[in-house]
Amino acid sequence: MVMCTSGYQDTPAQHMISIFVQSKWVVWNPSRALRVRLADAFVYPTPCKFTGMKYVASETEFLQESKGVPKDAITLAYLIAIDAGVKGTGGSTDYLIPPVSRSNTALDKGKGREVDFEMAGIEPHFTVEEGDVSMEHDHENLRGTSVYLFGVNYRRLLAHPQISSNPAASTLDWSAHGISTVTQWTCKKDAVATAFMANSRKASEVNHHYRMLVELGSHGKPLRELHRDIRQALAQGTAVLVHGWGPEQAMKFGLEDIREYRPPLSQTIKWQDASERAKLFKMPPSARSYVNQIVEGSLHRFVLASVDPKSCWNCLDLPSLIPDIPPFLRGILDDRMAMMTTGTEAYVTAKGQATKGDCSGLNGLQLMHFDAWRSCAWDVMTHGGFLTYPHHDATGFLTYSYIRTGAKLWAYIHLDDVNEFDSNDVAAKWNAYYKHPMATETYDKNVVVGTVLLEKGAVLIQPPGVNHMVYTPVPTVMSGGHFLTYETMHLTEMALTLDFGLGKEDIQHAMNALHPGTLRKVYRMVIALPTLVLEQPLFHERCIIALASIVSTDPLSFGVDEYEEGVRLKAKDALSAELAGERARALHIMGAVLVKWNITDPWNEMRKGLWRDPGPLKDISFLGLL
Repeated sequence: MVMCTSGYQDTPAQHMISIFVQSKWVVWNPSRALRVRLADAFVYPTPCKFTGMKYVASETEFLQESKGVPKDAITLAYLIAIDAGVKGTGGSTDYLIPPVSRSNTALDKGKGREVDFEMAGIEPHFTVEEGDVSMEHDHENLRGTSVYLFGVNYRRLLAHPQISSNPAASTLDWSAHGISTVTQWTCKKDAVATAFMANSRKASEVNHHYRMLVELGSHGKPLRELHRDIRQALAQGTAVLVHGWGPEQAMKFGLEDIREYRPPLSQTIKWQDASERAKLFKMPPSARSYVNQIVEGSLHRFVLASVDPKSCWNCLDLPSLIPDIPPFLRGILDDRMAMMTTGTEAYVTAKGQATKGDCSGLNGLQLMHFDAWRSCAWDVMTHGGFLTYPHHDATGFLTYSYIRTGAKLWAYIHLDDVNEFDSNDVAAKWNAYYKHPMATETYDKNVVVGTVLLEKGAVLIQPPGVNHMVYTPVPTVMSGGHFLTYETMHLTEMALTLDFGLGKEDIQHAMNALHPGTLRKVYRMVIALPTLVLEQPLFHERCIIALASIVSTDPLSFGVDEYEEGVRLKAKDALSAELAGERARALHIMGAVLVKWNITDPWNEMRKGLWRDPGPLKDISFLGLL
């Protein structure tokens, strides 16, 4: 059995390769001969430029075969890991790191083939400088891995060394992903919920009622086919993990790199504090004030605190106005496409009066709330150990996410026992799941869970209304954004119903944030239809009815103004008039559909049938006449 270990990015590193002999680990110095007995023969492990290590029969062969071969442990460990088939989400070298706490790992159990040995000029340790294996790979955030070459399982430890080296730290195995993390330490309930996640299957293996996640590659097929595959999966409520893309700007979770990426560090931000949140569990639900878990300070302070075990923080939705967009996403961002299609159309008169017709003399869209932009692209910065409680992303948006540095573990949550053809039953079951103000108290009730490991080199695309919780094992910077597509409008409509109880249900809110810009984007998506159908007249029936349901609902029913993120508009504000004009135009277009299809109440129509069914494709080319 062979174990490869390395240090962490910001610490003096010891990179070692060890061989398990006589029930203990012996460090192998690739520069010197080590004689071991394998089965009935004596052999010498020798550096190999292809597999990292091979065995030869004599010391002479060792000297001959090792000429010109790299002898630094980190390079050889990388080759050994590749040969063993160890792969990260994005094919990175993040597995070159030291073993977890010795208390509960396979290393102490003596598994593997025992080997008698003799050491020629043994040196107990071999230390090299920290450095990259290849400019094409990064191994920046992860601290621990064990690679077992003779049929024994391996684990990577995803943890900051200043956290995992704490004597009180314990490790948690995620067998579905071949990793270990440090057990969540700020709150017992959080630790139990994280353990529940760790014992779950991979999301790609879960097909309960419907598939939880599909994995696709971003290379090897035409972009149009990839767009089609992504859209088809999302339309069924299935998340998509696309491999083979990552942001160009390399970075680590430190002041220098974050200063280059997001100046200035003196910026004031707000974050959730896991320790303050844990105190809420000691209070009765009626006494819990969630404002207490929110802390305000500088970005500089937030970054520095990431190595302090007493600090476990999460900063959501930092606006990113210069985002990196994966090329396979550009073709499915329908809300952006609709804005570009209709951007020169105005639906408010020069006197500020709403109208459903084009307004001459105005060069398109006049005013926009910043949220309509902010929701398109953002960064999330999180300390290692933070658990985001079960929720779904508001307000009916899809979400894409990718890692700049670090890693995150998603747990997707699907209802187990539910009548999928009865949307009232779906709503009631989610209401029961979220009946406690802090959903970690019901995280395992009537649900099926599957997990996703997201690392640099992959993009996770999430349908509207998908319930999930997220564990962040190491300090992480994640980028992403929200968007809308025509194929998932039935899911957006259902999510809005769950969010706001538009059918008068007693719905428990389960949102991470509110986005008042959602309705504006929906209106523009409807307004774009008369132009879009001239080239593509086929749209899913229930998705078009869902657009009609959202547009025909009184905007005040969505209640976003009741919350901090609300627009705070007055009836006579210029933006209010423009929104009213756009809604009038959208109602005019959707009215034509409802008359054509003989539908009088689109909201009730959406309560019929399978809630996640987008419906058959129908020709709506008649809208081109409007």
